[in-house]
Amino acid sequence: MIRSIRNHLSFNRPDKHVIKKLLLLPVAGIFMACASCSESAPKPPPVPVTDTKPVGEGLKVIGFAMLGAAVVVVLGRMLK
Repeated sequence: MIRSIRNHLSFNRPDKHVIKKLLLLPVAGIFMACASCSESAPKPPPVPVTDTKPVGEGLKVIGFAMLGAAVVVVLGRMLK
């Protein structure tokens, strides 16, 4: 008589790599819980910017570029 392999004792045991994976899950969870609890010094509040001169210079350059592009477009239409 042929017995089914599913009734064999070794068939019902989980593989060794499955057991290792199942044991690593709680270890990884404990490690992540401990790593996220580190207390660090609070960061100082950001210093408000009061010097806007560089921003104004950049806006001036952008404005002149737009003016130049408009002049080129108008001259192009006039030459048609």
